[in-house]
Amino acid sequence: MANFGSPAHTAAMGNAAGMMVIAAAGVGLASAIGDGLAAAARARYEQRYDDALSAATSHADSMETLARTAMAMLAELEADNARLRAACRQRQEAINVMKARRA
Repeated sequence: MANFGSPAHTAAMGNAAGMMVIAAAGVGLASAIGDGLAAAARARYEQRYDDALSAATSHADSMETLARTAMAMLAELEADNARLRAACRQRQEAINVMKARRA
């Protein structure tokens, strides 16, 4: 299409390079904003992950302490059980001896 020296066409052609620069800058800005948002989301995710990992580690430490305490208590109870069984066995033997003497 011929422009025949149209001032609008001349103005548009003169501004075309500037408009392309502005469009490229707009695309670059949008891309940078998207990258920034993605980086912020990644940082939030990593912070939540670190917090969850720290909480899990702390919980595991408390569970280990609890398990060690439970094992110590169990060992004490087993020792008490062994002493009580020995005492019951000794008493039963004494009872059997007394019964044998009476008979």
